[in-house]
Amino acid sequence: PTYRGSHAQPPAPHASRSRPSPRPLREPARASSVVAPQQSSIAIGIARGPPPQKKRKKKRLLTTGKMATSSVLAAASSAASSSFVAGGSSRVRSADAPKRSSATVAPASTRRRSVGVLVRAVITDPPATTSAPGSDGIAGGPEWELPRAPLTAGAPPPDGSWGPSTQTIKDWRTIYRNTSLSTTDGSAPRAIPAARITGTIPKELSGTLFRNGPGLLEIFGKKLNQFFDGDGLVYSIAFEDGALTFKHNFVGTKGFADEQAAGKMLYKGAFAIGNPKGDAFYNPFDFDVKNVANTGIVDWAGELYALWEGGKPHQMDPTTLRTVGEADTVLGQALEVPQMAAHYRVWDAEDPAEKRLVAFSIESQAAFMAPNKCCFYEWDAAGGRAARNVFGVQDATFGFFHDCLVTENWYMLLQNPTALDPKKLLTEYIFAKCALAQVIGMVDGKSAILHMLPRTDKARKIGQRAIPVASQFFFHHVNAFEPADCQDASRVVFDSAPWVFMDFGMNLDMVTPAFYNGGTRVEYTRFDVNAARGTVAQASLSNRVMEFPAMNHKRTGREYRYMYSAGSAVKDDVKWGPNQCLVKFDTESKVGARSGEEVYYFGERTFMQEPIFSPRPGGTDEDDGWVLVVVNDAGEDKSRLHIFDAKAIPAGPVAVVELEDHLPPGLHGYWSDRVHK
Repeated sequence: PTYRGSHAQPPAPHASRSRPSPRPLREPARASSVVAPQQSSIAIGIARGPPPQKKRKKKRLLTTGKMATSSVLAAASSAASSSFVAGGSSRVRSADAPKRSSATVAPASTRRRSVGVLVRAVITDPPATTSAPGSDGIAGGPEWELPRAPLTAGAPPPDGSWGPSTQTIKDWRTIYRNTSLSTTDGSAPRAIPAARITGTIPKELSGTLFRNGPGLLEIFGKKLNQFFDGDGLVYSIAFEDGALTFKHNFVGTKGFADEQAAGKMLYKGAFAIGNPKGDAFYNPFDFDVKNVANTGIVDWAGELYALWEGGKPHQMDPTTLRTVGEADTVLGQALEVPQMAAHYRVWDAEDPAEKRLVAFSIESQAAFMAPNKCCFYEWDAAGGRAARNVFGVQDATFGFFHDCLVTENWYMLLQNPTALDPKKLLTEYIFAKCALAQVIGMVDGKSAILHMLPRTDKARKIGQRAIPVASQFFFHHVNAFEPADCQDASRVVFDSAPWVFMDFGMNLDMVTPAFYNGGTRVEYTRFDVNAARGTVAQASLSNRVMEFPAMNHKRTGREYRYMYSAGSAVKDDVKWGPNQCLVKFDTESKVGARSGEEVYYFGERTFMQEPIFSPRPGGTDEDDGWVLVVVNDAGEDKSRLHIFDAKAIPAGPVAVVELEDHLPPGLHGYWSDRVHK
């Protein structure tokens, strides 16, 4: 097969995705009908303290197996969370017994909690970053070198009038550096003074914004080859009666705690090349990678979890943000496999009895001739078990299942058209010429697979399905729903943000202005699925490149109209750019619709992170609420929180909060209606 890896060139501009009217992509292969195993019921024990520590023999594999599979999948799936518009797993590093210098044992849990949890107290000062802005002699940010003033915030530049320049790339790279926040305990609350707030914080905006993402992009002088390997930094901003409180902490993973205590890099990330310790010894058969816990975050029923799908979640205290420990159980449900995806779905409703948190685990590599084990978990608003469904997913190894979808009757997973590149493994990785994540590539001509997994008896009458989809790469989905005129669960419409192709060898140094001419575009796309017939048709809803979709959770799994995302200032069939616009898409639920847009441009030197929607208490309209966005201003070297009225995005933010510290581009966040301050 032909692999699209780091040795492959991006497609020419004319290869950019076209937008036909919905039609079958091909005469598809008939969807396979899979008989799922019986649902399992697992008894959950209550931890009474950490178990006795046992010495484990360190095993090494001489061939690729579960270690390599899990490590590679973890890496690439983390990459999925951000990509470059942002301007099972038995061997992923886990919470083994820590060194005495870097950890203390936590007391037994007072509620559902992981077995053998550990609190790791970091004992070092914050590491210095050698690549701080202003290194070119200009205070605040990189020097402006164009013979005109930077474009300012407001409406985006007219079509065809602007494109990314070398100045854009220079600005964008400077925001990818270590946070200025301390790596030691940051749980002490810091009130954000009114002098740092422009505009007015809505009094009704009450709750807590959580964010997670790579916080260290350089570890004691060693720069990371890829920022997805950065240790997870979680911070929160609590809103109460117009007042704001900020807190932060790094996720106390074993790898983070050990490296901070040792004062040097010890562990390999999935994108690391060679030996991260810097000495001459390199063991190419060591497929371990560090669980960086840097991708997702969720606060549910009083429990907070930092997520990274290559390994187990890490439970944190939602108020102090101190790490409780690596979790074998989440909200009382034992993990079916020792990892949990970084994405989930929140099924919100006015009636608390109908609220659900839906998450999933999938085995990265199955036993010989066996399907990959997959489990969907559901919790009610109080954190109680609402459902647990176990499936066998055939031939799912190296499928990169980063996100999921849910409707009234179905769970849905998209398997990417990727495979292990044995030549790259044996000729490059073995000789320390590429990272572990780079030995996986898209295979030209290989279809993606839509896995339809029954949630209800109505769907079980149709049965589990595996439906071919055109070759493309799926990271983040928007929503799925069953059309109102379909009563038998046979049709589903889902919206996603697929990439034309993906190369896990991409890094910050590869991005130039030419990168944004065709290449690996991603567009808001609608898919019309007939589960009974096993067919899919797709069509783009907009030609504006976008990422990080967000919506009102009260429309999860149901017909919806509005979606908010980061987007390019360039709207074109070929050209695009980094995330510098907040876009509100307005789309009818019918198949064949095109999306309308409302856009706010943050300015030429400014780059936005993932938007988060917060519903207005008592609001009845789908867009009745606020959109919260953390933005990096490279010109002024500032991180700011922008708060928008979701009904009036082009009018600009109703409030802007200047944060005290540099917050590098994060990955994902969560809005909690609880005030954790």
